Amino acid sequence: MKTMEQDIRSISDARLWQFRTEASKSFVESARERLTKQLIASAALPERVIEAKHLFDPNALTLGFARRFAAYKRPNMLLHDPERLLRLLTNPQRPVQLILAGKAHPADQTGQAARPGMDTLHSPIGCPLPCDLLSDYDMLLSEYLVQGVDVWINTPGGRGRRVEQAA
Repeated sequence: MKTMEQDIRSISDARLWQFRTEASKSFVESARERLTKQLIASAALPERVIEAKHLFDPNALTLGFARRFAAYKRPNMLLHDPERLLRLLTNPQRPVQLILAGKAHPADQTGQAARPGMDTLHSPIGCPLPCDLLSDYDMLLSEYLVQGVDVWINTPGGRGRRVEQAA
């Protein structure tokens, strides 16, 4: 009797890449649709809505960051070195994009303020970066993220002084 490991090992590299490509395309379509709806609901400029329909690339390396926004989880660490982030996200030889998702508890004012401001970052030439924040994080978005993101980013968390002392 074959084990699950044997079944997985019998899948060809080409078939595994096909799974990855299909998942990435599905994720990008979902992210574009969600972001477009989010922008329409927030009365964004029509140009921004149109841009969102083409923002993500299914062939780029996709970095994902999804979690509940709370100050002690330090989501703003992603913005610690904005010049380095800009270099990573604008290198034409190595396309990389960043997808953020999450929300803070409505009563958590500090967590609300901890949401990264990726939608305000722009390159020196005024082009939007290949990154955005998808709000209203839910289980459906989580499913697409798990299947379509190549690399998960995590920030060191902790509570209170321990985080400050570790920094």
